[in-house]
Amino acid sequence: MENSDQISSTAEHPEIAMPPFQLALMDLPTELHIQVAGHLSYPDALALKHSCRHFYSIVYTGVHLKVDWLVERFERKLECPMEKCSFRTDEAFCNWRIRRIMERRRLHLECRRSAGGCSVVNGQTCETDMMAAWLKLQRRGRLMQNLIGWGREGLTCGQLA
Repeated sequence: MENSDQISSTAEHPEIAMPPFQLALMDLPTELHIQVAGHLSYPDALALKHSCRHFYSIVYTGVHLKVDWLVERFERKLECPMEKCSFRTDEAFCNWRIRRIMERRRLHLECRRSAGGCSVVNGQTCETDMMAAWLKLQRRGRLMQNLIGWGREGLTCGQLA
């Protein structure tokens, strides 16, 4: 009887109603975390891995994931490092060229205008389409300064956004 009284009292007084149930990522079981992480590309898996201790211990960023990411970039005709890469650890793999590639990817500077949106992250719309014009110009200016600093090597790294 008490339960029915509680139900009717919350229906009569919506201000004391329970908030909707919300589930956070960390509330999910570890098995689901592993499944989700298994579908990430190397840069996304690396970012997730370094987000907290729990993910650091379960997210795989080994040789196969690194090679798959480089092959995918090559197939999409995106910049790939041409010198030897050390695949032993994430720290050794992330040399200055890999860090530059990840930064360009994060800023959507590699995105090409195409039907279907962002070609790098496979989204519906690219973040650069929603970016203010003055911010695009500011980022392009920084990119041009970096290209001048890189010399000829910067000219071969691909199309500008």
